[in-house]
Amino acid sequence: MTTWNLTPMQRHVLICNGATCMGAGAEEVTQQIRDEIRINKLDDVIHTSRTRCNGRCKDKCVVIDYPKGTWYSVQQEKTARAIVHENVSYENIIYSMEQGVRLRGDSRIKGIDKYRQRKGKKHPAVLFVGHGSRLEAGNEEVRQFIEQMRSKMDPSLLVETCFLEFASPNIDDGIQRCIELGADEIHVIPIILLHAGHSKLHIPAEIEEARHQFPEIRFTYGQTIGIHDEIFTILKERLQEVGFDANATNEHTAILLIARGSSDVDAKESFYQISSILAEQVNVPIFESAFMGVTTPTVGQGIARCVELGAKKIIMLPYFLFTGILMERMARMAQEFSASYASVEIVIADYFGYHPKLQNVLLERLQQAMDGTSTGMQDLENFRQYVKEYGYEHHHH
Repeated sequence: MTTWNLTPMQRHVLICNGATCMGAGAEEVTQQIRDEIRINKLDDVIHTSRTRCNGRCKDKCVVIDYPKGTWYSVQQEKTARAIVHENVSYENIIYSMEQGVRLRGDSRIKGIDKYRQRKGKKHPAVLFVGHGSRLEAGNEEVRQFIEQMRSKMDPSLLVETCFLEFASPNIDDGIQRCIELGADEIHVIPIILLHAGHSKLHIPAEIEEARHQFPEIRFTYGQTIGIHDEIFTILKERLQEVGFDANATNEHTAILLIARGSSDVDAKESFYQISSILAEQVNVPIFESAFMGVTTPTVGQGIARCVELGAKKIIMLPYFLFTGILMERMARMAQEFSASYASVEIVIADYFGYHPKLQNVLLERLQQAMDGTSTGMQDLENFRQYVKEYGYEHHHH
């Protein structure tokens, strides 16, 4: 919607087009609001803009109306159209900056109050935190994976799963859910491969905010999966599944270990350590590493390097926990590389998935959090020091 003259503009309506909201109908909401503006000939006074995620995925679809700064949760067309006329039902208002109060979600807060008044038995809880994917199949894999682990955990534990982004519930909702169910201590366990921004800053920020909001609740924080013997077992099994034989000569075979990619120095260093250790455990003349994004070498550069070194077969080995957009992209890449290097066989191994060895690692991380030996607690302290020195603008994922 082009706006040439801003002089008559009175309102600016921001419509979240982040992944979660789009999945819940944000495109329709966008068109309904714009249609209502057009019908009422308000184009000169109301401007609309699509935005990326606004951090309120649980309130999807999110619309923010300025200059009043009113946040709306829109699930129905009548609500979308009512925003244009500033005549929205109370239950659809998330927050009013004009009034300075949170309006939506009072019932959940009351639920917390009921918990605080409860005299009955409390329970420890474990809250597993997945990254979250734009591909719902990946989020469902995380949920099913945790469900499969329940039988291996203490039955007295309350077990919940949440996500950093792209999926619901988010960490804030996950913590609230644990408390509503009667948790008096919550062990937050990240389902994350490498220690980077999410595990250093984003998750600790959520824990710290919850700790101040609920001082009577004890929080512990588990460490990421990191460098662990079980990881190498999983990777070698994934190689075997695509026909790789560690006892063969494997002449002209290359393995390309592929990670998501991070600008974090520690995460990159850990990945290269993992790559180096795995290279020593498999019998191939060519072993390279690459990243899907953010940093180099790229996957394309990794493939080219393998070919340059004489590879006739390249196994693309994903360093991913579950399926998602990146696995789909990797499959397309493999097709393109096969067309570009017709004389080279290119295959993709599977991601970690529901491997029982991965369950063992997470159960170990949970036990460490429960018995006080997790390095995650130091991460919380490091975060507190970081905030003191640099500050931190908290954004709910």
